[in-house]
Amino acid sequence: MTLVRLEISCLRNLRQVSLEPGPAINLFHGLNGSGKTSLLEAVHLLGLGRSFRTLKARRLVQDEEPAATIFGRTGSGHSLGIQKTVSGESTVRVNGAQAPSLAALALHLPLQLFDPLSLNSMDGPSQPRRQLLDWGVFHVEPSFHGYWSRAQRALQQRNSLLKSAKISPMELQVWEQEFAEAALPLHHARAAFVESWLPWLSGALSRLLPDVPLDVDYQPGWNTEESLADLLAQSRGRDMERGFTQTGPHRADLKIRTQGVAVDERLSRGQLKLVVCALKLSMVQRLMQDGMRPLLLLDDLASELDAQSRQKVCQWIGELQVQTLMTCIEPSQLDGLWGGIPLRLFHVEH
Repeated sequence: MTLVRLEISCLRNLRQVSLEPGPAINLFHGLNGSGKTSLLEAVHLLGLGRSFRTLKARRLVQDEEPAATIFGRTGSGHSLGIQKTVSGESTVRVNGAQAPSLAALALHLPLQLFDPLSLNSMDGPSQPRRQLLDWGVFHVEPSFHGYWSRAQRALQQRNSLLKSAKISPMELQVWEQEFAEAALPLHHARAAFVESWLPWLSGALSRLLPDVPLDVDYQPGWNTEESLADLLAQSRGRDMERGFTQTGPHRADLKIRTQGVAVDERLSRGQLKLVVCALKLSMVQRLMQDGMRPLLLLDDLASELDAQSRQKVCQWIGELQVQTLMTCIEPSQLDGLWGGIPLRLFHVEH
């Protein structure tokens, strides 16, 4: 699951770029503003169909151009392509044919991103931790995406009705039942994955934070011993006041505590970043057990971690032997951290 060719057209300050990443560590170095992060953003778009820097398509596309296009070829022979127009429309192609959804990209190019926002995901809302969990489940459980899509659609319909001036109790009940029926297998898939992932995650936390006792707890988002449909019916009044659904699988979370206290209340910023690294790298290890080799994107890791932490993380990535694309200003910031694995260097100037 390596990327052997990447072509970028009209994405931010990258007008025409064509390169061939190596199978191991690829280091893009250059001054700030030269386009290093935009290269990683292009790969992220190719693997997930969305940017990790903006939700506005207009910012992705070069001025006076109608669209940005990214094309890639994988080591297994698959061709992937995505085009983003200034209006936000996406066209996805896999092996020359138009794909029905962005999920087709993720199947062929699984990747994990380490950037400043993702490394701060332990002290904010649950969404990034839930997205990481769902990314793992998606790649090992074929039926997961169907349940997830069904639950999302039902949730959107219920939230729309909650905000409506005239609510039909019958229609609300229909969507609550639909949401509850999709939520249970969604929860079971998540719980089963967490159970299989925990040995890897526990080992990762011990490796990066050996002196910090840590406990991991998956929270499904509601009391699964009760009917979600009944709980939704009971909370209609409160949900109508707030205009959104407060109970269900969309509130699931992965809680990590140290001595009974949430890590964001006890650990330092640097330690929290190592917790996130442990989550992501142990997830990669878990997927490798199923024959996958996710691609890693590391944006300016040298400035996000201190020298000792950087060495721990880079040494581990070198041991994993997965394709890695990373950025920095000076290559010397990362010298000698990869266990002897040679780097392929790309100097980004313009």
